[in-house]
Amino acid sequence: MLGFGQSRKPEQRTDRLPVLVEVIQNQEIFALAQKVWNLNNRYVRKGAANKKEFLRFGLVDAKQAVWLERDEGRHDAFELILTWWENETQFADIYALVPAPGAGQSGDPTYPKQVLDALLSAPATLPVDKPI
Repeated sequence: MLGFGQSRKPEQRTDRLPVLVEVIQNQEIFALAQKVWNLNNRYVRKGAANKKEFLRFGLVDAKQAVWLERDEGRHDAFELILTWWENETQFADIYALVPAPGAGQSGDPTYPKQVLDALLSAPATLPVDKPI
C-alpha cells in the first residue's frame, strides 16, 4: 500500500536532489494528519536538536519509514515525510500539511491522503516506541 517509489514522477528524480517537497493546503488532509497524531499521541517524541515533536512509523520493509512531525507548540501545520532506499540512493518525499483558509485549497492531496489513510488502517504500520 505504501509503495513510496510510486509517488514520484520519474522525471522528478535526479541523483542530485532525491527529495520532493510539496505544500498541501487542504482541510481534509490536515484533519487526517491531526487524527493520526491524536490516535498515536502516546508515541510522540521530541527531538532535542531540531525542536520538533514527531511520530515515526516502522513498516514491514526496514528501508522505508514514515514520519509525521510538527514544531513544538505549533498546532497549525504538520510535515509528512516518507523515506526509502532505491539501489544505494535514499529518497524522501516531504509534504507540508496545512489547513486551507475558507473553501480554498492547493497542492495535490491524493498521495498524502492514501498514506494517512493507510496509517489509520494498516496493521503493518506501527509507531516505533524506541530510540532511533
